[in-house]
Amino acid sequence: MSHEKIPHDVLLPITTVCEIVARSKASIYRDIERGTFPPPQKQGRSSRWRHSLIMKVVEGKYPE
Repeated sequence: MSHEKIPHDVLLPITTVCEIVARSKASIYRDIERGTFPPPQKQGRSSRWRHSLIMKVVEGKYPE
């Protein structure tokens, strides 16, 4: 999936986040604990991330 075609503020599952940032789930959750990666929004038992926040990570603009 090409992340350039994803609408700006859609909520993404962890598998898509891993693809975009090219990292494992474990490293993402480690960085959430450190405060260097945005925490997920919970939808029931699922975790989702805003595409706009993930793009800030990719651009090196998170945390602000």
